[in-house]
Amino acid sequence: MNNNLPEFEEFCGNSSAREMATHIFDSVKFDIPTSETSALEESPSVSWAQAENILLDLAASFPLGNSPKRQTVHSAGEINVGGVALPEVDARYRTLVEQIPAVVFMAFLDKGIGEAYVSPQIEAILGFSQEEWLNDPVRWYQQIHPDDKGRWSVEAAQLFLSGLPLKSLYRVLARDGRVVWFHCEAKMVRNDDGQPWFIHGVAFDISELKQAEASGREYAGRLKFLSRRLMEVQEAERRKIALELHDEIGQVLTGLKLSLEIGSRLPAHEVGASLDQARALVNDLMARVRKLSLDLRPAMLDDLGLLPTLLWHFEHYTAQTQVRVNFKHSGLEKRRFRPEVETAAYRLVQEALTNVARHANAPEATVRLSTHRQTLLIEVEDLGTGFDTESVFMASETSGLAGMRERVVLLDGRLTVESRPGSGTHLTAELSIVDRPAHMTYSDIEK
Repeated sequence: MNNNLPEFEEFCGNSSAREMATHIFDSVKFDIPTSETSALEESPSVSWAQAENILLDLAASFPLGNSPKRQTVHSAGEINVGGVALPEVDARYRTLVEQIPAVVFMAFLDKGIGEAYVSPQIEAILGFSQEEWLNDPVRWYQQIHPDDKGRWSVEAAQLFLSGLPLKSLYRVLARDGRVVWFHCEAKMVRNDDGQPWFIHGVAFDISELKQAEASGREYAGRLKFLSRRLMEVQEAERRKIALELHDEIGQVLTGLKLSLEIGSRLPAHEVGASLDQARALVNDLMARVRKLSLDLRPAMLDDLGLLPTLLWHFEHYTAQTQVRVNFKHSGLEKRRFRPEVETAAYRLVQEALTNVARHANAPEATVRLSTHRQTLLIEVEDLGTGFDTESVFMASETSGLAGMRERVVLLDGRLTVESRPGSGTHLTAELSIVDRPAHMTYSDIEK
């Protein structure tokens, strides 16, 4: 333990300094991870025993509320601690530093470590007034984030032992509980005798930067997820096409080949029947190829636009699934949108209706499309069985909802799905129809 505590008690004017110092040191010792403690003990310049003394001194030397030598701020702007004027922090200096968008601070070392000055930005950033921050002897330590106290304590001890500048990133808890990130740089100044005199430093609020970094990491993770999903969707589509080519078109071609081979061996008067069968197979083959082509991407979407393509799709959808489509639209007549918008809108409606046919067990679905000033609003609604949206979105297989969400995100749009078991489903998508740079298009994804 520190042998100089009585001297600090005399400086503070209250024997409770020992209790405060011991309390803070116990907290510091508890918070510092074992790895950091070991590193400090092994360091040739900073030992754990020295850090213990430094941190005890640091805590004990804060002026208490009833100290006869507590800091005073005179009306003329001169700041004194223990009756000693601090010329560096006169009114002109304060006028300068208080324009800096950061917390500027200064503290004595030769007569005990007590905050001599803290700029008013402390209140704007953390919600504590200058007086509150300076008069509470352990405020500075209490507000450090619990996860950063150990590391900060080691860095602070090294500053006071070595005199080397301190550069640290740590979190502080504001009055309202917000977590504020600070980039703090502090330096110790010695007097003419080479003894520690005071420290001064500046703490910049970098919370927005940290939030931007977190958003960047989240965005990078999202892009990685989208890229992986895109590859999965492409592979799924390739498997689907391969199966259709093999099971449907391949079978028709095999039948056509057999008919032609049989016809080549028949007498001339019997060839007609075989040719009729082959002709029927060719017609069936052409219909299947046309259907496969339309499923991949209907040519009329490029030639005629969104509205005619949707009308065609609804007709074929009802014929195949027996689910009626109640279609309402406004602002689509004789209007074309960017190719990526038309493609996304068509695929969203197509996938939503596919889900209705597969899962909703509903005889009818309502589709509404309307244009607004800057957006294309798409709504697909059914009164079917519904589902739990949270569990479905969290699942790896989401009945096409994940792909729909990815399409919307790529166009800077918004997708919402409202559904409950037994209450049907209401899907809403908003796509921007404002022209934007061509560097990000959907055509590459479709290919």
